[in-house]
Amino acid sequence: MLPVLAFIYLAAFIMSTSAQSTPHILVYTATKGYRHESIPAAIDVLGQQADRWNVSFTFTEDPSMFTTDTLSQFDGVMFALNSGEVLDDDGQAALQTFFQSGGVYTGVHSGSACLYNDTNYAQAVGALFDYHPELQSATFERLNDTHPATKNLPDRFTWEEEVYNFRSDPRSNDAVILLTVDENSYQHGGSSTGDYPDQGTPHPIAWYIESPKSALPLQADAPRAGRSFYTSLGHLNTTWQNDTFIDHLMGGLTWALEGRSTRAYGVGLVGNSSAEEDGKSTPSGTTSASVSESSGAAATSGAAGQSRVGSSNMGLTAAAVAGAIGAGIALVL
Repeated sequence: MLPVLAFIYLAAFIMSTSAQSTPHILVYTATKGYRHESIPAAIDVLGQQADRWNVSFTFTEDPSMFTTDTLSQFDGVMFALNSGEVLDDDGQAALQTFFQSGGVYTGVHSGSACLYNDTNYAQAVGALFDYHPELQSATFERLNDTHPATKNLPDRFTWEEEVYNFRSDPRSNDAVILLTVDENSYQHGGSSTGDYPDQGTPHPIAWYIESPKSALPLQADAPRAGRSFYTSLGHLNTTWQNDTFIDHLMGGLTWALEGRSTRAYGVGLVGNSSAEEDGKSTPSGTTSASVSESSGAAATSGAAGQSRVGSSNMGLTAAAVAGAIGAGIALVL
């Protein structure tokens, strides 16, 4: 009898921690200033990773996607390689509601270099970018060997990267630092853009927040705050083609999702509640760039004004998606 009960308890635990449907992530790559050449590579690579990590991505640079109704269909948002004030006041308000409803946040590289006037966004990311020295090789150090974002990283690794400095210490927003940098491994340079608080020691490079302040106050029926993960790595095309970096980023994203605050996990106010793996609808009247690794196909608008995901008959490839974004063409219209 005991082995049977143990099996039942184990099955119940697995069901409680596993996604009941594929989590949907809105990847936002809009820029209002500096534009990274690696944006097309980021889109292409993320699209290829969807099946492996059991997530669905929709890529956009259209700020009109940031409404309460549209965001409610996503389990998480990923701000990747942004710059400047990429949302207006209404978009910022909708994003705040999303966080207060249990929505998950992931930030990549200059995802910390946008929305400087939005206090709620700063709480979600943890700290905002200030400056960096010139692009060069630097040695990064792992501080946590058990977190999904870092458990597969070496204790020390040397990459060519922009070493970010921040306008505040992310630990003041309850961040736990996962990666730092060996301060003797690179040439310091650049200067702060203002009189900001110290970013703390050790130098923050990547971190997570279990319960971000951006989620407060929680909506009445939200089960818990959505988790937050941020990495300052990701400047170069070659970084996005590095399997170690992808494991780092996707490990952080899936950790954030597995906080189980959204509909993909059977709870919450936001996210994908469909149990279907293919043919899922994206927001009405939009074009989705969700790309599966197996089909390499992106969704396009259907006759009924709905975008469909996962069909092998769709015409846009991941490369076409990346090229369109690289040319400044939003893929959600």
